[in-house]
Amino acid sequence: MNIVKAVKYCLLLATSVVLAANVQAQDKVGTTAAAFLSISSGAKATAMGGAYVAIADDGSSMFWNPAGMAQLENNTVTFSNMNWFLDSQIQDASVVINGGNLGNFALSVRAIDHGEIEVRTIEIPEGTGEVFTPTNLAVAVSYSRFITDQFSIGANTKFVQEKIWNESATGFAVDLGVFYRTDFKNLRIGMSMTNFGNEMKMSGDDLRQAIDIDESINGNNDRLEGYLGTDSWPMPLLFKVGVAIDALDIESHKVELAIDAKHPSDNSESIDLGIEYGFNDLLFLRGGYRSLFSTQIEDQGLTAGFGLKYDFNGIGANFGATYMTHEYLEDPILWTLQIDF
Repeated sequence: MNIVKAVKYCLLLATSVVLAANVQAQDKVGTTAAAFLSISSGAKATAMGGAYVAIADDGSSMFWNPAGMAQLENNTVTFSNMNWFLDSQIQDASVVINGGNLGNFALSVRAIDHGEIEVRTIEIPEGTGEVFTPTNLAVAVSYSRFITDQFSIGANTKFVQEKIWNESATGFAVDLGVFYRTDFKNLRIGMSMTNFGNEMKMSGDDLRQAIDIDESINGNNDRLEGYLGTDSWPMPLLFKVGVAIDALDIESHKVELAIDAKHPSDNSESIDLGIEYGFNDLLFLRGGYRSLFSTQIEDQGLTAGFGLKYDFNGIGANFGATYMTHEYLEDPILWTLQIDF
């Protein structure tokens, strides 16, 4: 019972901190680079409103809390796809290798497919006939291990790149996480810090410009080589703490509840809520609410999804699909396929 009281106290404290912080919250949206790192990953996690830092038990675990990856008992291959605005697609892929007593190792990739964009200039606004493809890419190497039977740690190291036309920005970041589970109703507590890295700055050949220092003087050199300056921006640093518990686990029925409190560097503090009902470890129904108390209404919204799980002669297959509401853009749909072997 002491554990239950402690969890209630932590949740009350987290909610109070979020509400108090948002009283004086300032608009920090658009103050970071590589914002695509903050977009949700994995059908289960997304359907549960992003309340996943204390669960993190599938192929998307390194995105939410790398320490949770230690729970995976098999080798795992996972692929996810989400339709995003303007016909773009967000794609995630990961491979997790179970190293036994050495811990678990993983390689993951996130990329956004924007398709081809036609080049238009001031001189030729109808299009030059050329096309280009913007790039948003993150590649991570992960490691996680149980230090005791109940406590695990984990980390990601990430290479991040954004590119548009001939300009690009490159960064390196780390994610850190801890995970603790108890014997009381499978109560779990998780914490993570993600996207801690250097600032990113766009550079490239198109920033070189011919400059006339003083246009009022005739005969001076009006083709001096200049370079347009760009600002450096930090990555979207995020701190999360969460609690998850099996509220019901009898025979063929299981109900899992989760709540996360998050503190992003580019937005206001908020709460994520999630629930999953599982039947016979085969069919799963999920729901959630993301970014409760956020000052950005477009970040808030309901989430819902389902999952299917089946074993084929020792090879596990997991499929999930998720629907999210969005205030202004087309409602995204995400699906995930995971193979365990």
